[in-house]
Amino acid sequence: MALSFHKKVLCVFCGLTLLPLVLLSYFAVQSFDTVERILRTSAIEALDSQAAETLELRAVMVAAEVRTLLRRIESDLGALSQLPPVAESYLWFSSSHLRPIWVRTGTNAAPGDERLPVRLYSEVAFIGPDGVERLRVADGVLAEVLRDVSRPENTTYLTETYFSAARDLPPGRIHVTHVSGWHISKQEQLGSAASPEEAIEGESYVGVVRFAKPVYSTDGLLQGVVVLSLDHQHLMEFTQHITPTDERFVVFPSYQSGNYAFMFDNEGWIITHPKFWNIRGLDKEGRLVPPYTAASSPEAVVSGLIPYNLREAAFIHPNYPVVHQRVLGGRPGVIDVTNVGGSRKIMAFAPIFYDEGVYAETGVFGGITIGAEVKQFHKMADSASINIGRLYTSFLTGASVLMGLTLVMVVFVAYRLSHNITEPLSTLISGTKEMARGKLSTQVEIASPAEVAELATAFNMMARQLQERRERLLRTLAVLRSSRKEIQRERDFKQTVVENVETGILTLDNQGCVTSLNGPACAILALDKPSARLPLSVVLRDYPELLVAVTSGAGGERWSEYVTLEREGRSLTYRLALHPLSSGRDSGKVLTIEDLTERVNFRQQMARFERLASLGRLSAGIAHEVRNPLTGISLLLDELHDRLLTHPEDQKLIQKALQEIERLDGLVNELLNFAALPEIRLAPGDLVVTLRDTLFLVSKQLQKQQIRLHEDLPVSLAQPRMDSDRLKQAFLNLLTNAMDAMPDGGDLWVVARVTAAGVEITLRDSGAGIPADRLPLIFEPFYTTKGEGTGLGLSITHAIIANHGGRIEVQNQPGEGACFRIILPKDGYN
Repeated sequence: MALSFHKKVLCVFCGLTLLPLVLLSYFAVQSFDTVERILRTSAIEALDSQAAETLELRAVMVAAEVRTLLRRIESDLGALSQLPPVAESYLWFSSSHLRPIWVRTGTNAAPGDERLPVRLYSEVAFIGPDGVERLRVADGVLAEVLRDVSRPENTTYLTETYFSAARDLPPGRIHVTHVSGWHISKQEQLGSAASPEEAIEGESYVGVVRFAKPVYSTDGLLQGVVVLSLDHQHLMEFTQHITPTDERFVVFPSYQSGNYAFMFDNEGWIITHPKFWNIRGLDKEGRLVPPYTAASSPEAVVSGLIPYNLREAAFIHPNYPVVHQRVLGGRPGVIDVTNVGGSRKIMAFAPIFYDEGVYAETGVFGGITIGAEVKQFHKMADSASINIGRLYTSFLTGASVLMGLTLVMVVFVAYRLSHNITEPLSTLISGTKEMARGKLSTQVEIASPAEVAELATAFNMMARQLQERRERLLRTLAVLRSSRKEIQRERDFKQTVVENVETGILTLDNQGCVTSLNGPACAILALDKPSARLPLSVVLRDYPELLVAVTSGAGGERWSEYVTLEREGRSLTYRLALHPLSSGRDSGKVLTIEDLTERVNFRQQMARFERLASLGRLSAGIAHEVRNPLTGISLLLDELHDRLLTHPEDQKLIQKALQEIERLDGLVNELLNFAALPEIRLAPGDLVVTLRDTLFLVSKQLQKQQIRLHEDLPVSLAQPRMDSDRLKQAFLNLLTNAMDAMPDGGDLWVVARVTAAGVEITLRDSGAGIPADRLPLIFEPFYTTKGEGTGLGLSITHAIIANHGGRIEVQNQPGEGACFRIILPKDGYN
């Protein structure tokens, strides 16, 4: 009778006499292993501590060098404030302040390097007390265009406020800004290269740190502000060449290895880094590009629109915000981190102490970090550990040979025993792998022993059950896929219809909360799509008239109403309708909103055109019929006047009558001009030239009335088809009305620009404005609020603009002035 599996194992291990030897060897090996581990740990800790102190000391030294440069710039700023603000002095100052920079040259395929002298300051400027630059040297060249930098939009980076901050400082104080520069995306730096260290032909980060100081006269009056703009390249020079390897300095570090340094400011933004897209930067509108966070979109990460801020980097490694906080506390140190590329490294950091400008509150300009990849950091310790390990291995080799000879016999016996056990188990494993490949019908056959045979039988039964369940699941999955496609197709169809109609659609539940709204509804109400249910009162908070209308009509099943409201001087018309969403006690409602403003305005404009045409024909007929009798009466009175030479009193009466007839004749001429405006003569022209000619005609009158003119006109606005004379007449009518509205002086703004709607000309005055109830009448013929004149000026202006294919709009705030806006087609009138 064959022995069972349990008995075979029992007999083998009971027959072995090597158990005491094995135990003795085991305890000996454990003791030696403990000694080796203690020696290795002590050596690693001592060498790692030395390496960390060295790395931290290097970071402290670099931070001190940066602080020295900042203080030197303060001295240069003081020296510049003593120089006369003349071109020769400032050009000399710019060219005499140079620092060497180690740069890469050549191409991606053939790289090189070179040390070049580069200007320390990319800009040197003197700004007057009014904010207008009196002198500016940019990149060593005297700038021809001088800007009004009191307005941030006129500065290099569109949002800078260094002038206003420096202007308000007391004597002796300076203002220092954060780094400002356009953000460089990943593609802009890399180009066709695979990594930053290979990207020689890509774009570089260009930025500045501005140092500004007010200059006062001896009697305490502000004379202006001097500005030095530190070229960002010189900040990059402090960290770009540092490496913790044996090389110590390189022309450009390897980001992937983790052996590089970078600098960050007191707000946590990285301001120098091998990856330029990690550096703090501005978008094309002068706004800071948002930092890289856990919520950043995959598209932003791929394109490199992810400047790095240590305060927001805890999702990469929790120690990054810790580094920022310790630097703000003025403490250097060493810490473990992982960079975005996944490299684990040891990072030393040190604060850059500085307390001027935007850094005064924290007393810290920022921090220097020097990173060493973990393997590089532990290089010395690993070497010592390897030597200890070799000695330990040599000792164990001798003991192992002796033990090996002893165990040969045990291995031989164990092999024979395992052969009888592993053969059937191997068969079961092969069957399991076949099932894993999808062959669920696999069956295994094992002859012995009995326990393993039972296991094989259970395995075969499990295989059959799995095959049956798999077939049922596949049939169910096919039905589910078919149903899912139908549901998805129907959902996509409804979604497309709802999002592409022009009508805004809002769904409401029984509690009056908005559960969804389509794109047109968001556009009409100027909303972003809400992520949760909101009460209708919140969604319509900017349109209380609509909310009142909906609330008053919500009692019925179906309801609709037209609502007219005023916004920013414009009349808006909406059609609201309420429909049941579905039948049932828990059903909601659908609210539709249609913007009928353009349609209503078009109908009103067409009615106005018909009314004006009829009035024009009537005016022409009346004027024609009145003119001939007037001519006759005038001749008769003139003859009568000559006959009454001996009656001077009667002559005066006749003279008065003749003057009234002349005035009436002028009115008839204006009626005829209104009824039959000359046909416009279209030809190429320039709207800016026409505007400037018209402003020249009224310039003397503006000065006489003490009206200040504010112009914002481009250099040119060429139009392929326009009637310059008719447009000049229209502009003159509007300017005359503006001057009449400001008899005691005021301000007049004239602005021209190109927008998406066309060429836009805006004329705005600071007069008393137009009462709201009179706004709809101002373009009507014969309507006037002056008490004199014919009231045809704005009607003629309206007709001229309409003949050019444009439109004229008026916005008004009583007591604050009126604003007329003319929109003409970009390509002229067709």
